[in-house]
Amino acid sequence: MNKVLKFFGYLLLFILLIVTYVFISSSGLIGNLPQDYKVIESPRPQVKDSANTNQIFFGDLHVHTTFSQDAFLFSLPVIQGEGAHPPADACNFARFCSSLDFFSITDHAEGLTKEMWQDTVNSIKNCDDVSNDEQKDLIAFAGWEWTQMGPTPETHYGHKNVILRDLDNLPEKPIGAGLTGLDLMIKHYAAPLIPLIFDFPPEQIDFDFLKYRSTTYAEPFCVDLKDNQNVKCKEKAENPKELFKKLDELELEALVIPHGTAWGIHAPADSNLSFQLLNDQHDPEKQRLIEVYSGHGNSEIFKDFKHAIKLDDGTYKCPDPTDDFEPCCWRAGEIIKQRCENKEDASCIAEVNKVKYEFANNVSGLLRFGLVENTTPEDWMQCGQLKNEFLPAYTYRPGMSAQAALASEVKQGNLINSFKLGLIGSTDNHKARAGSGYKEFARKSMGDSWGAKDNLTWLLPPERGASFYSTGGLVAVHATKLDRNEIYNSLYEREVYATSGERILLWFNLLDNQKGTIPMGSEYLMSKNPQFEVRAIGSFKQKPGCPDYVYNAMDPDEISRLCLNECYNPGNERHKIDRIEIVKVTPTTQLDLLSKNIQDPWKVILCEDKGEGCSVFFSDDEYALNNENSLYYVRAIQEETDTVGGDPLRCELNESGECIKIRPCYSSGSKFDPKDDCLAPAGERAWSSPIFLTHPMSMY
Repeated sequence: MNKVLKFFGYLLLFILLIVTYVFISSSGLIGNLPQDYKVIESPRPQVKDSANTNQIFFGDLHVHTTFSQDAFLFSLPVIQGEGAHPPADACNFARFCSSLDFFSITDHAEGLTKEMWQDTVNSIKNCDDVSNDEQKDLIAFAGWEWTQMGPTPETHYGHKNVILRDLDNLPEKPIGAGLTGLDLMIKHYAAPLIPLIFDFPPEQIDFDFLKYRSTTYAEPFCVDLKDNQNVKCKEKAENPKELFKKLDELELEALVIPHGTAWGIHAPADSNLSFQLLNDQHDPEKQRLIEVYSGHGNSEIFKDFKHAIKLDDGTYKCPDPTDDFEPCCWRAGEIIKQRCENKEDASCIAEVNKVKYEFANNVSGLLRFGLVENTTPEDWMQCGQLKNEFLPAYTYRPGMSAQAALASEVKQGNLINSFKLGLIGSTDNHKARAGSGYKEFARKSMGDSWGAKDNLTWLLPPERGASFYSTGGLVAVHATKLDRNEIYNSLYEREVYATSGERILLWFNLLDNQKGTIPMGSEYLMSKNPQFEVRAIGSFKQKPGCPDYVYNAMDPDEISRLCLNECYNPGNERHKIDRIEIVKVTPTTQLDLLSKNIQDPWKVILCEDKGEGCSVFFSDDEYALNNENSLYYVRAIQEETDTVGGDPLRCELNESGECIKIRPCYSSGSKFDPKDDCLAPAGERAWSSPIFLTHPMSMY
């Protein structure tokens, strides 16, 4: 009887909450959606880097505000969020906290109504207008994120940022990909009521979120309407080909940049970028860059491993572990084996094989870790993760990596389709903090781990995802001056490189006796052995606090709220470059042999950096003999410094170098320490865009 009364009591409370929300909503008491805080109307003084003689500018082309549905949800008090971060925050942070040269706001198009898009555009224009064209201090690009998640590897295209050249030729609304998995949760399931039930009494931002939800999901997609002329609706393109077509129809000059590609949260286990070549889902005029590094980790590396192996009958088996990768299905079996009294007993072996099979056939399911009861995150060790690499993306998908894309060719008739992609970095920050990686601190605010206060209920077991967030990267552009067209042209020409957040200076050129210096990103026809030069200069070491101009421009409370009292504040001393690593790739149509065509590292050159950087020359003495197209890119790696997420699972090694214990970067529970920024030594780095060489004999 007591259980029945308790049930009806909860039901009555639930009904009262709904009635209260409906009443407040209909009576107009709910505040408007978060409006722009004021864009600070004074420019930042420009300070030229004396070593930066060829004009290198740093930016962030992947930033979310509270207009993104996930950013809004995770800003709520119930999830220990910071509160609203509207578009003006991105401008003020980029100008004064991180001192960027350019940035873009790329909120998820699927959640943007026409009014939200217009608010974003107005903020971007106001931000860009603060400094005049003769002496710009900050360039703001309009853009959005096209967010797609396919249920199968063949239909998964991933997330792509759309960056528009102009501010005077903008669409009325952005183009999304339809509802994502998170959209479905917010629209249909428990998320609408979480703020009211668990953050009780609810705060104003809880009501704002509910209004945001009802506003954005009440607006249908235009393609789903028979007559949309008089109805507010959102644009949708269900695949990249449709997206490219709609951009052309609107006469928009845009770059479409894949990002977070190897991050396994949203990609099926066997996803592969080559499917986009096979299915005519690539436009080489628009898709010319790939975001190799962000706050969601590093998507550079290809390793030939699988989370599960598909058999002829459609089922999956569990692969054995390698030095680079341990499948979680295999680890599940090991946990069961450790619990057996007699590990050689037939019943034990049968139970091990059963759980390995069940896990392998549920490899992308959120509840798969529940197949083994009473486990902790530590029990799962490093399973599912790319090991021994720099800050890899969580639950790694090797076929979606930048190296896999660069190595893949698909023959269709007499044509060869391939990706020729420049490498960039950005942050993917969901708190409007553009360029947040200038200092390694405040991992929950400067990174993208949920929440920013003292506790958080992590929703995805085992709780290890928080360990794989970093403070994010940057895109660096070689250009003659800080000008919108100059920056965009360099992005288009791939004369750009990625960094892990540090402002490393990097030049990578092909040397030709007749045409001189050919910069990174170039395509070049060459029959003789190529010669290259690399020059890298370490980033400035940072001083505490903020420069004087920040205190003169911003209110102290804003410096505390937005910059967390720490800004980009370079001293006079630089970090030293430790080494230059060269990667050589020979693209192939044999997609099952990619690892044989990726030489990483092909060469390693140690640097004797005495504070002035590192300059090296190298050549490929086999190129002319092999008659193969080749591409080359370089990594400039700094001396090790403490880095947020530098060792994602913080392994304890035995004498043989094997990981015998992990210490995850917790975000909740008794093991969560809000003062722990999960720092570990790592070599911050820069990745050049490749130089693509075509051998004349490869055409025959």
